[in-house]
Amino acid sequence: MTRKVALLFAAVLPLFASVAAASPVAAASLVAARVVSAVEAGDTPTIADERPKRARREEPVRLYALVAVERAGKRRWFSDAPRVRLGGRALTVEPLSALPELTLRWYRVEPELANLSNTSSGSFRFEPISYRLTAIEGSAGRGALVADVRPTLTPDHGDGVGTMRFAVHAALGSVEVASPGPEARRGRGSGGLLDDVHRVSVRRDDTFLGYLTELYGQPYIWASAGATSATHQSERLEGSDCADFVVYAARRMGLGVEYTWSGGLPAVTRLLARGELGADGVYRDARGEPLPFPEPGDLILFPRHVGALAADRGVPGVLDEQDLLMHTLFDSPKEQPLADSGYANTTVELRRWKAAPARRRR
Repeated sequence: MTRKVALLFAAVLPLFASVAAASPVAAASLVAARVVSAVEAGDTPTIADERPKRARREEPVRLYALVAVERAGKRRWFSDAPRVRLGGRALTVEPLSALPELTLRWYRVEPELANLSNTSSGSFRFEPISYRLTAIEGSAGRGALVADVRPTLTPDHGDGVGTMRFAVHAALGSVEVASPGPEARRGRGSGGLLDDVHRVSVRRDDTFLGYLTELYGQPYIWASAGATSATHQSERLEGSDCADFVVYAARRMGLGVEYTWSGGLPAVTRLLARGELGADGVYRDARGEPLPFPEPGDLILFPRHVGALAADRGVPGVLDEQDLLMHTLFDSPKEQPLADSGYANTTVELRRWKAAPARRRR
């Protein structure tokens, strides 16, 4: 090396060192990945955080990848979210473009089965709910995407409504990290996942029937339960049986009813009418008079089963087997004609909550 080249190299070397020191990638290690999200509401500025989200169908929920790298003991956060809070604390974030070698892959964390029982072992216990990662098509490399809650492993009865959990995997160099996924279980006392697994619930609207749709995509769990109503599997949007399904929506509407079985619902509802299915497909009372179709959202109670009446689709103003109900029975929640419910040809009671739920949001 000539003296001139050596002097030039000596002059340029500190410049390279300063550039390397400024780079977030140089000598940095990828240490964490999280999913944060924000409900987009018009022009209102949003803050993305890790809390579970609830939104109406017309309100997009945007998921953001949040990754952390460490260099020389200092942690730096990167995300395309304009503002981020984590653990209640505002984070200073840098754009993901500052990590050009970073790769991202997005996944749903979804139930594998649409039907399970907490008594399948012969006695009650919280059966583990089996979850699996399923790759979200077209999401690789994207720092943000709108949450799509439609299931892929079980039937999709929701038309864009329901609950889904999400995970993101990040890789930088030879290091790969992932946000919490199917492995993040709550342990004994429940069959579900930790709240660290990011959850998004999309409802149809702010009615009783609308809140029922938040449980779409979650399994039917015979004998769903919880140590308290606040810790119930339905409250955590892990799944429900038929009675817990309707109680969940009542609680979301502000009615302080506790979780119970179908036989406990008469204590918190009032009877509107009682009847049986006639040969003409119309439900009639003891005098042979047709039962009037009540209001959408009123309950239809069968022997050991219950659903919510969703729409008058047969003879106008009359309860018949073509009318629609929302319920869950050996399948994730869905809307279907009474004739297809498996309970049509039984005695039915039409019931309404004793206290009218007060509408509430979020």
